[in-house]
Formats: sequence, structure tokens, C-alpha cells
Amino acid sequence: MNIGKLYKQYGLTLALAVLTILLTVACSKEEPSSVQPTSAASIPNAGKSVREESETSASAKESVRTAFRQEEQVDRQAEQGSEPKGDTNRNPIEAVLRMYEALQADDSESYFQHADIPSVRISPAKLKVLIEEAGKREVRPERFMVFDKEMLDQASRQLLAITYGSQAEIVLEELSQGDHNLWFVTAFTDGLKVVEQSTIYPGAYELGREAAMEELIAVEIRHTAEDRAFLAAKAKMPVLTPVQTVSLLYQAAQAEDQETFYAISGGAEGYFSGHYVQDMVEFTEWMKSFESVQHVRIEPVSKENIAENYRVEFDKRFGSAWQFIVAWGSEGEASYQGTYWIMAPGGDESRYVVRQALTANLESFFR
Repeated sequence: MNIGKLYKQYGLTLALAVLTILLTVACSKEEPSSVQPTSAASIPNAGKSVREESETSASAKESVRTAFRQEEQVDRQAEQGSEPKGDTNRNPIEAVLRMYEALQADDSESYFQHADIPSVRISPAKLKVLIEEAGKREVRPERFMVFDKEMLDQASRQLLAITYGSQAEIVLEELSQGDHNLWFVTAFTDGLKVVEQSTIYPGAYELGREAAMEELIAVEIRHTAEDRAFLAAKAKMPVLTPVQTVSLLYQAAQAEDQETFYAISGGAEGYFSGHYVQDMVEFTEWMKSFESVQHVRIEPVSKENIAENYRVEFDKRFGSAWQFIVAWGSEGEASYQGTYWIMAPGGDESRYVVRQALTANLESFFR
């Protein structure tokens, strides 16, 4: 066979074929990058691999962060894995898990950092019951999910907001045979806290076993609200502290929830009894400087630290049970700029109501 003759005859054809194959392989390697953002947003397990593959590109990293934010909105449970450890106060599921950790460790001090259920606060014996129950349970994060409040009817959503705050969340914990624990979680100035617990099960409240989850939860919201009112009346003690009450007022203002703001402030017996739209506007504007009420410094000031002339005046106007609560502005107490809230028990002593509120330089009010 004459090789030289064959090369002259077919050499150019072979070279073109090899070049075509190389171009095809190069193009196929570039194709996945064009679909990266879609796969990260739509496939829960894809976010991790996309992030690893795009570490060298700043723009690709931003796409991954965006994809994770979208995924968190669709599936709240995914927040546990993707949220930074130092930022757990944004995650209601994490708040419940931290509470469980404290209970299983028999650590009451840590428990009260993550939970403040009024019945437990008023009756310490109930804390022992919670500790015993938690010790018997295997806590698995995949059994928890945040319930979508928008599935509730308007009346139930409003009652939830008035009872636990406009930004309160309901965490469902799956038990056995279709039963679920309900954990009510809300934000105060000192972080997210579990503030109530109850249990629902299929067929409860004579609704039938085919009743939807939102129907069962709506009834339980009403029952827990009634239980808290009964507890406050029996103990002659509000279930929310003055600082917690003010925290929920700022929640409502941030959510622009006028009805909840009015109700929590004391309704017809409170300082905002006129129920004017502009009453809340000031505090809505105030909250634009803060991402959450958790970032607002709200604290009580003892009467001994209040200037005598004001202390005497407040005693005359509001009786002896008033409390002075300060919400400091974004510059902190160094500037003395903030809002003071005079809080006192309502007529039935089941809640604290706003007696007066003023935003100003507060230096003259202190001794």
C-alpha cells in the first residue's frame, strides 16, 4: 500500500474531522453554565453543587445566593441547612429546636432565653413536665415546618396577630398518627421566642377526620387565646410583660397592621383610643431604620431613675402601677433620642395598656 499516496488523498479530510470533534466537545462543556440559576432554584439539593462549582466567579456566587433565597421562601425547612449559625434569630424552627435542646439538657436558664410560655412562667411545675416530655422524644429537624398563615381565614389571622404579634409564626411538629404539636413563635427585642404550645390531631373539635389542617389550627388559635385570657384573669397578671407588649406594637407598626396596633395598645382604654390612622404612622416610619424589632433596644427604666417631677406627675395621672419603657433610636441611648411608653395594667388586669407615648430627647426624664 502506498501510504504517501493515501495521505495526500485523505489527509485534509481527516484533519477537518478531528477539528469538528474538538469543537463539539468544547461547546458541550460550556452548556451547563447557561442553566445554572434555574437548577439551583428549582432543585433543593442542587444549591450545594452549584455553589461549589462557582467559587471562582463573583457573579455566579451572587446567583447562588439568590437561588437559595428563593428556595427558602418555598420551603422554610431548608433554612436550617442554609442559614448561618450566627443568625438563628430569624428562623422560627431554629427557635423551637434551641428550646428543645435546653429542655433535654435540663437547663432552665437556657430555656427562658428561647421560650416564654406564660403558663410555664407562672407555674414552674409545668417546666418540669416539659423537661420530662422532651427527654422522651427524639427531636428530628425534618419533622418541623412553618405553617403558611395565608391559608387561615381573615378572622383567624387577625386573632393570631393580636394574641402573638403581627409577625408571629406557627411551627408544626409532626408526631405520630397524624398528630402535630403547634409551637407559636414571635419576635421580641431579645430575640425570637416560643410563646405558646398546643397539640392538634385528626378529628379534633368534632370537625371530622377529613378536616383540613388550617381548620384545626384556626380552632386552636381561638382556644389558646381563650386559655391565655383565662390564665391572666386567674393569676391577675398580664401574660405579656410591658417590654413584650411594646415589642408587639413595633411589630404591628412595621407590618402596617393598624387593627393589631390598636388592639395591643389597649383599644378603647388605651392612649390611642381615638383609633386614628396617623397614630401608628410615626412608629412605622421609625421601624424603617430597623430590620426587625429584635434590633430595637427596648428596656424598662426603674422609677428611681426617673426625675422626681415626672415621677410625681405620672403617679397622679396613672396610679402607682405604671412602668416606664424606653425604645431607643438607631443611635442608641448615648443620644437620648427615643420613645418612652408609659405602660400600666388594664381595667381587668389581664394585659398592659399604653397610657402615654412620646418620642423626643429623653435626657430630662432621667435623674
